[in-house]
Amino acid sequence: MRMTLAVMACFCAASTAGSLPFARSGIIDTPTASVLKHTQVEIGGSFTAYSYQRSDSSSQSDFALAGHIEVGLLERLQLGVTYLGAGGISGQFRVMALRESISRPGIAVGVENLTGERNYDFFKGDSGLYVYPRAQNLSAYIVFTKNFDFTTGTPIALSLGWGTGRFMQDTDSDGFANPVPGLFASFEYHPSPLASFMLEWDGRDANIGGYYRLGTVARVSGAIAEFEQIFRGDSRNQMDVMQSPKFTLGFQFFFGPFFNRTTLQPTERLRRERDEQALQQLEEARRHALEQIEALLRSMQP
Repeated sequence: MRMTLAVMACFCAASTAGSLPFARSGIIDTPTASVLKHTQVEIGGSFTAYSYQRSDSSSQSDFALAGHIEVGLLERLQLGVTYLGAGGISGQFRVMALRESISRPGIAVGVENLTGERNYDFFKGDSGLYVYPRAQNLSAYIVFTKNFDFTTGTPIALSLGWGTGRFMQDTDSDGFANPVPGLFASFEYHPSPLASFMLEWDGRDANIGGYYRLGTVARVSGAIAEFEQIFRGDSRNQMDVMQSPKFTLGFQFFFGPFFNRTTLQPTERLRRERDEQALQQLEEARRHALEQIEALLRSMQP
């Protein structure tokens, strides 16, 4: 009975159903234009709790589990497998088209939900996965990411992308419409190498969260997904699961790299290793060199 009610509720907003936070490598539910190091492995899992109102006005609570394992190859490619609760297993890959530098953003293209299930999602009823107006599998995307740590001295990173499939929203039946279907974006504030706060629009909903690193191998993450629903007040349909905020706790573990591939430029390698002191010294040396060059050019002018 509980599952039947959930299915009926979700059909009311089928075109706006989303994914689970921390089900893949990225921000919360959006990708970035970066990949794992060569032969580095990321393993993650998450627990998402949510509630909705039943037809008898009682409250029903439920949860969903997600997990992923991804590996980086050749400093350009990232391959992964995701378990999305009742939705089952899918794959994903990401290719770095342009590596980020101090002066330019990174660009990556990829595909998520590599599965034969057209309606791949974590809500599932007795009759199978939900039927969405737009296919959820084979969700392709392109994303741009820029970290401003060493250009403006501000510890933030921005990503902007466009995707198909799960990134798109066909209607505004959940109360919000994306002005550019498929557009997603994220904002990350990292005051230290250990902690980060994140805000994103995944193409359908707004998510907020953060993580804290437990050494170099593990980190713990938390998020409130679809938190914009909290502010809808009486206009929110409390029987609709997709109009309820969801609370997620996740863990990510990083292993390797098991085989080194030192093809990175020195500056990029330092940035990837978060050696902020060395990067600041390098930036100061670069700035001092530019000042000397400018002074030399002025002295050569007649």
